[in-house]
Amino acid sequence: MNNMRKRKLTLVIAGVIVALAAVVIFASTRPSPNPVAARADPALMVANAVGMLMRSETHALTGEQIVSILPLLRVLRDTDPNDAEVSRALAREINSILTPDQRAEVERMRAEARQRREGQGGREQRRGGPGFTSPGDGAQARAPGVGPRASVGTRPRGEMRQRLLSMLIARLEDRQ
Repeated sequence: MNNMRKRKLTLVIAGVIVALAAVVIFASTRPSPNPVAARADPALMVANAVGMLMRSETHALTGEQIVSILPLLRVLRDTDPNDAEVSRALAREINSILTPDQRAEVERMRAEARQRREGQGGREQRRGGPGFTSPGDGAQARAPGVGPRASVGTRPRGEMRQRLLSMLIARLEDRQ
């Protein structure tokens, strides 16, 4: 009888291990969320541009630009991510505060980043094709989770957007 219990216990433990292995395999093979949706968000695009310029030695933001950009970023942070029109308008306004040289520097830095990703063997995420336009050109961005046809599961993206914009705002406030 003792051997029977040991066998049952061994089978239960083996079953638990197999179940855990199946969960791990399933979780690791699930397709990851499409990062294009986050990139197409005008708020994240303009936040990325401002962050790049904060790190630039030759095209850094001036104190006047920081003072002008901060209130717009605060409104952008508090804007519903599904309100694409407001986000695009705020992104265009922030983009208009940048000098032509700064906008060119941002595009140059983005091109370098794309080349680095391609060189690392990663798939290139197209930005100039259907579904994306830069925040400053006035065109409509259409990506999953953006605009009136937004998906229901945009809450985590909205929380990420708010957190990233809050961190950028704090960094800009420190530079004032």
